[in-house]
Amino acid sequence: MRGILPDDFPNEVLTCLSESLYFVAMKGDIYLRKNWGNRLLFAYLPVFILVIIILLWIFFVTMSELSRQQALKANEIYAENTMQYVDSKLRSIEQYIVQTFLDDQPVLDFYSASPSSQNRYLNDREVYRKLILLRDSFSEIDSVFLYRTRDQIVLSNTSMLALDQFTNNRYLNALIDHPPAKRWSIGHEYIDSAGMTTSVVSLVMKMPLPLGTDGILVANIKVNTLSNLLSNVARSKFSYLHLLDANGEFILGEDAVEGEASADRNDFTVLRSDYTDWTIRSGFVDGVVFHFLSSLNAVWLVIGIITVAAGALWIIYASRQNYKPVQSLLERLSSIPLQKRHILGQVKQDEFKIIDHLLDHLLEQFGKYRLENDENFGYRRRYLFEALLSGTQLREDGEWELSRFGFQEAFDQYRVAIIEIDKYSSFTSTYNNKDQYLIKFIIDTVIEELNQNVGILICQEWIEKHRLCIVCQLSDEPALDEAFREIMGKTVDWVGSNVAITITCGLGSQVSGIHKVASSYEEALEALSYKTTLGVSSVIEFETINNKSGEQIFRSLPSIRELVHFYRLGKTDWEQHYKALFVEIRVQLLSREQVTNLMNYLLFHFYKEMSGLSAEYLECWREHAMNPINEWIVAFDTVDELEQELHRILEDAWRKLDTLRTQRSQHDLIEQVKVYIEQQFNNPDFSLVMLSEQFKLTPNYLSRLFKEAFGEKFIDYIAGLRIEQAKSLLVTTVEPIQEIAVKVGYTHTFSFIRVFKKLVGRTPGDYRKEFQQS
Repeated sequence: MRGILPDDFPNEVLTCLSESLYFVAMKGDIYLRKNWGNRLLFAYLPVFILVIIILLWIFFVTMSELSRQQALKANEIYAENTMQYVDSKLRSIEQYIVQTFLDDQPVLDFYSASPSSQNRYLNDREVYRKLILLRDSFSEIDSVFLYRTRDQIVLSNTSMLALDQFTNNRYLNALIDHPPAKRWSIGHEYIDSAGMTTSVVSLVMKMPLPLGTDGILVANIKVNTLSNLLSNVARSKFSYLHLLDANGEFILGEDAVEGEASADRNDFTVLRSDYTDWTIRSGFVDGVVFHFLSSLNAVWLVIGIITVAAGALWIIYASRQNYKPVQSLLERLSSIPLQKRHILGQVKQDEFKIIDHLLDHLLEQFGKYRLENDENFGYRRRYLFEALLSGTQLREDGEWELSRFGFQEAFDQYRVAIIEIDKYSSFTSTYNNKDQYLIKFIIDTVIEELNQNVGILICQEWIEKHRLCIVCQLSDEPALDEAFREIMGKTVDWVGSNVAITITCGLGSQVSGIHKVASSYEEALEALSYKTTLGVSSVIEFETINNKSGEQIFRSLPSIRELVHFYRLGKTDWEQHYKALFVEIRVQLLSREQVTNLMNYLLFHFYKEMSGLSAEYLECWREHAMNPINEWIVAFDTVDELEQELHRILEDAWRKLDTLRTQRSQHDLIEQVKVYIEQQFNNPDFSLVMLSEQFKLTPNYLSRLFKEAFGEKFIDYIAGLRIEQAKSLLVTTVEPIQEIAVKVGYTHTFSFIRVFKKLVGRTPGDYRKEFQQS
């Protein structure tokens, strides 16, 4: 048996095959019929000859119709290609004009009654240059001019004239009175500066672009030039082609007689352009194609007869040759001992049935073996991929295993990219499991399709439910690395445009050696963490990230303290500090982890400050602000989402707290106290006793009301007002610190400096220097 099957054939399958042939051994040697080869020959040969004759008959019957259909199809393709070529040429001219003149300032000044340019002559000259450049950029353009409705001035590529002096004023007046339905119009004669008249095709566009009403731009293409374009693409010995305008009038084409098609022409293909509304009519010249294809019938008949004879001879030869290995195989199988009789219990002495049953059983066992082998290969591939990303040392035969991923030993440069599905919780709630697998398959396929033309060696695996990891092996050519970045960028853009989700890609740096792939993988993960501030649906490279140290987060702490302070007091100034906080977050380019830590500190500071309020205020804050914020900072994806939602939560809670303040019976009294404090806080003699005497209240009662309303002690509130005014004076004036201390209510400079440092975190002098440096 080993002499028949390969040396590495599985022993399990070989055992099953041996057992299946037990019946043959029990019966002894198989009786080989001497006439088996003749039976094989005469079983196939008559059928072969009969089928060939029928097919030949069908072939010749249908040849004429098939030939006609193919010729018509070729003629249709010929006409379509010509139409696409003409549309492409005309469309490229229109697109170039739009790109050149759209939002172009000199053109806008040309049509404006009050241009931004002070020198209208220079501006008109600049527009004239653009017209010359437009004509020179497209050899097809014969002339181009601009018409200005305001003063009826025509600026062409040769001159600048009034409308009544312009040689083509009749055509221009007709355009003004009856604008064409399509931008491309035909059917008029253009008179150049030398007085020569030429048939042209014109592009007419309202100016300024895109839908201006101040004038018109006209670009003319000679009909002869258009004819030359068609002759370059529409040359055929068998087909003719005519081009007609939207009114059915003949423009140009092959085999024309005095502006019209020849009388014996029969149009087989009629195409109308959606872009120009022109029509192309095409057919065959003198039926040459049909005559040629019809003359092939006799040739095919002779070829068919020769083929039948050759096929019959080949069957005779092949049948005799193929019988020999079958006979040898059966002789060898008959000598193998078997153990399972029931497999071939119903098979009699017939070679075909014996071989059929044996192969069925063999293929069944081989299919099971292959399935198990594929599953083992999938696990092995997954293991090797995780080993690459984790930096685990591969086995000695690791290089051979890596070849299964398409990697080669000749290259030693690697780069890792990670594609992450944005808003994955929303993704899983929107799509069922089948759709999720389909979308992931689409992402895999897009990467493979984009890589087909580049040929980069890549291996990709979904390492997590929402993350696809791509390991790329590169040569020393920088172009391949750039191509890989381009593939990632196109993948992100394609998914964002064609699938109802977005993805973000993190790119690690290029490393040398397979053992450093884990380093590039970690860098790709780090790059992905910055999509919080850089935004989703983008490609983030590790090299472009300006890593920030953890200490830089503390630059945002003063903004947090000011935000919480004004929020607790119920002042609208908190929104200004809120915006400043998120500006600092974007400038510092913080990662998601750093942003989360900063938001946790904000919540802690809020809780610390709001805990000084009464139980009613504190409960309102917890319900409408603290709990929703805790949930949101876990689920956000980008800083923009966090800023918008956090502002909504804080604003809603602030309004509810303000409502509680206004509903309390002492609200009017507290408002009067607040106004009086803001007027007298910079008085060095101002105190709680002075305030209580002013409002005829005891100091203890007034202190309790103040604490309930403002959430802090009277002395702390006064200090906050004085320091805020001092900060403003330090920034806006150059007065000495001693004078500023007296102006805000401190008679001793030392006391002022001590309170300022306690509330701001630095001395007044340092605060002024830091502001001046920034």
